[in-house]
Amino acid sequence: MRFKTQFNGYSLAFSPFMEGRLAVTTSQNFGIIGNGQQYVLDMTPAGLVEVARFETADGLYDCCWSEENENILVSASGDGSVKVWDVAGPPQMNPLRSFEEHTHEVYAVHW
Repeated sequence: MRFKTQFNGYSLAFSPFMEGRLAVTTSQNFGIIGNGQQYVLDMTPAGLVEVARFETADGLYDCCWSEENENILVSASGDGSVKVWDVAGPPQMNPLRSFEEHTHEVYAVHW
């Protein structure tokens, strides 16, 4: 299966709740400078289908799913923030939270 993202892929996380659902983080210009996108994809017989996509002002390096809610995931951002996304919510509601506690890039997250 193939899916073409607009930016370079960085991380992949399979949902612990939904078989065939995965989250993919991407960064423009290999994460050196530029924007990022958080994708949520479903594996179907026809291939990978985009369920949701969230735009960020800086690259995203890692993501992981919540262990308590099938629609919540977090991603690590180059601007030093950790963003919480709700796949079931409308795009204008996301991110649910942006924790901006770091002064440098956040490269990894783990739930």
